Amino acid sequence: MRFLRKYFLTGILILTPVLVTGYILWKVFSSIDNLLGPLQKRYPIIDIPGLGFIIIIVLIVLTGFFAGNLIGRRIIHVGERLLNYIPLVPRIYNAVKELSQVFLADRKTAFQEVVLVRYPHPGSFALAFVTREGSEYFNSLVGSEVVNVFVPTTPNPTSGFLLLVPKKDVLKVSITVEEGMKMVISGGAFSPPILEGLARRAG
Repeated sequence: MRFLRKYFLTGILILTPVLVTGYILWKVFSSIDNLLGPLQKRYPIIDIPGLGFIIIIVLIVLTGFFAGNLIGRRIIHVGERLLNYIPLVPRIYNAVKELSQVFLADRKTAFQEVVLVRYPHPGSFALAFVTREGSEYFNSLVGSEVVNVFVPTTPNPTSGFLLLVPKKDVLKVSITVEEGMKMVISGGAFSPPILEGLARRAG
């Protein structure tokens, strides 16, 4: 019976992420596609499966294109200024905007590299991501060159802590940002291939 248990657990491990991913994609697709529900009832001719999803994708691409030119940027800037006059809206909008810029921007600009820093006490290390070099102002305050690092929480990397760490105390890790993020989300269960290779050599 041991081999049945082994195969069962292996099957669960393989199928769970596939099924969960498929379910989430299906729910997102269905929700977006149903946005055209009222129009499809009134005009049956546009009742085409997937049409709502396609329209949303096209709208997102056109918005990105529109925001890439001078006129579009000015209109968006005016719109953001108008939002500042609506109670509570600026806090929500700005928080979501900043979070999106960090996690949806190009990883090369958001997170430069993966490092280890001593956190939360000198006897332990935390996986962190370098966001930029420290400013001269902070360098002068600390008395040495510092770097800005983001220490994410597990398993939700959208929250975390900003630390200004002396550059000499930062340990560089030879893994990619994507691999580092997978380690954070998995709580350390995921191990990058390079680390697996080193473990096999040591063994």
